Amino acid sequence: MTIRYNTQFIDDKDIKKVIQSLKSDLITTGSYVDEFENKLKKKFKAMYCVALSSGTAALHLSGLALEWNKKSHVITTPITFAATANSALYLNSKLHLVDINLQDYTLDLNLLEDKLKRIRYISSELISIIGVDYAGYPCDWRSINFLSKKYKAFLINDNCHSI
Repeated sequence: MTIRYNTQFIDDKDIKKVIQSLKSDLITTGSYVDEFENKLKKKFKAMYCVALSSGTAALHLSGLALEWNKKSHVITTPITFAATANSALYLNSKLHLVDINLQDYTLDLNLLEDKLKRIRYISSELISIIGVDYAGYPCDWRSINFLSKKYKAFLINDNCHSI
């Protein structure tokens, strides 16, 4: 399998939109952001969507919304941008790294369940799982969602590599 990393597709339509945005009165807010958020809501059939300046900001806000603290447990993969792990560390949470599977380089479900069992055995505190879609390969979200419900954990989708 070849993983194409750090490549993108940009066509003339994309360039035209960027130029239009740069020439508009509002560069970082306004109608283009609203249009983008609405298109994402429609594509993913979501009730809400908020565009932020970065994936780092999104992960940090997720932790704040879930009220992570020094007693919280956050599980993620080591194969990701540093912001994923840092989002837990910013809020003094206990970070747990679970290795990947070698088929799609996302969380290994067996290792994830083992980690969830061990944490639940020693703690009733908040657990969050940050699944990372990597290099265009999505996590097995159905299975991770099943595990998150089984072990009463919150699930965050770090999909900066997805769309």
